[in-house]
Parts: sequence; C-alpha cells; structure tokens
Amino acid sequence: MTRLLRILAPLAVIGIVVLGTVYLIGRGSGDIPPASVDFSSLSGDDRQEMFDRGEWVAHASDCAACHTDPAGGSDLAGGLPMETPMGTIYGTNITPSKDHGIGGWSADDLYRAVAWGVAPGGKNLYPAMPYPSYHRITRADSDALWVWLMAQRPVDKPNQPNGLIFPFNVRPGVALWNAFFRPDAEPAQVGDSPAEQGEYLVNVLGHCGECHTPRNLAYALSDDHLAGEVIEGAYAPDLRADALARRGWSQDDLVSFLHRGLSPQGVMTFGMFPVLSHSTSHLPDEDLTAITAYLTAGQTLTGPQTADPVGVLSSEGAALYIGLCAGCHGTDGAGQPHSSVRLDVNTTAMFREPLNLIRVIAEGIPGRDLAHGERMQAMPAFDQMLSDQEMADLVNYLRQRWGGHEGDVTPDVVESARAKGDTRHQ
Repeated sequence: MTRLLRILAPLAVIGIVVLGTVYLIGRGSGDIPPASVDFSSLSGDDRQEMFDRGEWVAHASDCAACHTDPAGGSDLAGGLPMETPMGTIYGTNITPSKDHGIGGWSADDLYRAVAWGVAPGGKNLYPAMPYPSYHRITRADSDALWVWLMAQRPVDKPNQPNGLIFPFNVRPGVALWNAFFRPDAEPAQVGDSPAEQGEYLVNVLGHCGECHTPRNLAYALSDDHLAGEVIEGAYAPDLRADALARRGWSQDDLVSFLHRGLSPQGVMTFGMFPVLSHSTSHLPDEDLTAITAYLTAGQTLTGPQTADPVGVLSSEGAALYIGLCAGCHGTDGAGQPHSSVRLDVNTTAMFREPLNLIRVIAEGIPGRDLAHGERMQAMPAFDQMLSDQEMADLVNYLRQRWGGHEGDVTPDVVESARAKGDTRHQ
C-alpha cells in the first residue's frame, strides 16, 4: 500500500492541477442516449412494466449491496463503508429523498451517474460506484431503474462523509482517473443467446469483475478479466472457465450456488453473502443459466472432484482436524447435508490464496438463512484456540488433503491473514 500511494500521489496531484478543471464535468456528461420512453405519456400498464423491469435491474445490478443502511431500515439509504487502499468510501442515499437522496434527479441524471460516474452539477463520483462496468448499461434499463427508484420510500438520512486521504479526497482529481480508465464503449446490444445475455449480466449489471478482476497500480481493472483478486480482506476467486473446471464446478452447481447460496463446492461467505441476499437469489432461473453459460464459455464441466493428496500429510494437522473439524465435517470430509459443508470437494481449500480458509477457521461463520429455504448452522471461531503455527498446520492439512496444494502456508502467512480479518465482511 505504501508503494502504491508513493506512486499514485504525485500523479494525482499533477492531475488535479493540470487536468482537474478541464475534466471537472467529465467526458460524456452531455452527449447521452435519448430516453427510451416519453415519461410524461406513460400509461399505467407501461409504467408498471417499467417498474417491474426496474426492480429486476436493481437486483441484477446489486444496488443494495453498496447502498444499504448498515443500521437497518432501508436497502437504499446508504452508509455502508467500503474499504480501499485510499481510505473509506461510504455508500450514498439513493432513495427519492429530496434533501439527502436522489429525489431531484431526472432519468438523464441517473443515466449519467450510472454509466459515466457524473452526478448532477458535474460532480465526479468515485469509481467505487462501478460505472466502469455499468458504462454499457442500456438506456432502457437505466430508465426502468429510475422509475423503480422514484417509487421507493424516501429516507431522509444524510450521507456519511468519505474518509479518503489526500490527495484522493480532492474530487476533481477523479477526472484524471476517468481520462485514463473510464471506458468509451457504447451501450450493450444484448443478443438472444444465453451466453450473450450472461455477458451482460456478468460484466455490466452484475459488475462481477469489480471484485474478481485484478487491479493495476491506479486501482483500475486490469485486462486479466475475472482472474481473481484480494479485495476488502478476502479472496474473490478466478471465475474463468478453465479455473472453474479445475475446481470441480458443474453448470448445475453454479446455478444452485447463485440461487440458494450453497453447493457441494461451498457456501457463500464474506462479500458474496450480500450478493446472494440482494441479487442472485432474486434472479429467475433463465438468468442464472445465462450467467453460467457465459462463465463456462461453452465447456461441459464435470462437477465435484476430490484432488489427490499432495506430499506427506502433517500428523499435527491431522490431529487438529480430527479434534476440531471432524465432528461436523466427518473424518472423510463429507459434511452433513444442509448443516455443515463438504470439505473433500470444497473449493476454498483449492484457491491459490489460503486467505479465505484461514479467515473462516479463525472467525467462524454465523448460522443464518441463505435463500429459498436453505440454511447453514453456525461454525465456531477458533482464532483464540489456535496459535499461528497450529493454524498453519491445520490449513496445510486441508490444502494438501483436498486442495491439491503443497503444505507451504507458514505462521507468517497466517498472521498476515488474521490481520485482514473483519467479521463485518461475513
């Protein structure tokens, strides 16, 4: 992080001084596609159709995951903190409140904000709002979202000021970032095939790449699309077709995971649990099938598979597993249906990064409802029970026995992973 800031700070300062004024209003904030309908002449049936489409867009684009009120009461009133290397950004109030929300916005205003990252008055939004992905949203979907948002309950809750460090707290500097990294692509033309519809859902509305794509030194998305990234203290895994195949996914398992939050390969935790709650569990089967068709790129995935053990399994790790884990997960890692997940085909042990596995063992997982009647029992936290060396022994045992990895996790790796721990993300 220190190296990143050392590189970015001079660049940002230069951008603020030289280009900030030029790009203050932002490229593309004037020339936008015309509205998809004449809102003044919408009939009741047409408005209801747009409302229904807008509700679908809100779920597919997962608005609530960032704009929900962490204190409860509204999925759109804002206040949720998002941690970045530059400081904390808080989700804003997007209810139709006139004083604190977007009640005064037009459909054009919403499109500029969503697709270009420019709010009314030429205010540049920080790219924590994923306009680099939303940039290709169709005008019809943006308009439908506006109809739905304006019909929601207004919440007069002030927005939380961001906690960014200098120079990233100087908002005109975002214009320089936009000049280099904001896309110029036209709105998507969504075809009829499942893979084309899945591409729109994954890359535009679902903005999956915002977490699952590595970022460059300027914290912009790299060209290594969906190759996996550590973000907000957890590893968002590689979603490319070959990686999914190596980890033993099938098309049906992917649909089940997105629909219910559970499959033989694991259960949704960390940043994916809110995605399940607010987004994927609300999508119809044809959307989930389309997402899967795009991610698998036409391959036929074989389904759950157990990796061959690697190296000599640690007797210390085996003893810890029997003592702490086998009571729920079984000595063979088969788990218990609808209660404790399988470990023999669990992809968390297969990730190249041990971060998530360490954090789950250290912090546990609360018992909770998933979706569509699925529920998982609580997993206890073992953080205070295990030393860094014992945690390394247990993690290496799991990764060697079922993950296909060498036993190369050291106590230093465990210590670093524990430092990233934050139960807020679970």
